[in-house]
Amino acid sequence: MNELERMNNGVDLHPVTKVAPLTPLEVYDKFGAMAYGIILQIVPQPHLAQEILVNVFASPQLQACNSYPFTFAVCVIKLARAKAVEAKKKLMAIGTDDVENTLENLDLSPQRIFDLSFRQGFTPDEVAQKLKISKSEVLKALHDFFKSYRNS
Repeated sequence: MNELERMNNGVDLHPVTKVAPLTPLEVYDKFGAMAYGIILQIVPQPHLAQEILVNVFASPQLQACNSYPFTFAVCVIKLARAKAVEAKKKLMAIGTDDVENTLENLDLSPQRIFDLSFRQGFTPDEVAQKLKISKSEVLKALHDFFKSYRNS
């Protein structure tokens, strides 16, 4: 009889135990490198990425991850991405990252569209407006990107 059959028969040999919440230091030790990698993809300046990383692990939102319905890692990923995208938008508002707004970088590849959407935090409507294409073309490019990523 396998585990699933035992559970279905009401014979669970492993009692459910409540896991103690992780401290911020334990979270940093376990997920810091992953969060830093995600932040670096969005904000490629190491010093700024390190500041964002500190902001992620000092955030009161991190404590909410202890009650997150999925794994703690998913919560840290979402928080790191949100903080990095927020910092990236502030940088773009200041104008320090105008290189990406030039017409020479008008790349319509699925990779570029995914980059604008995921790493830079633009909505499909904003990507369409930025690249001067329709929203359906943006969605198709995202679909193509995920399709090619799945097949590789």
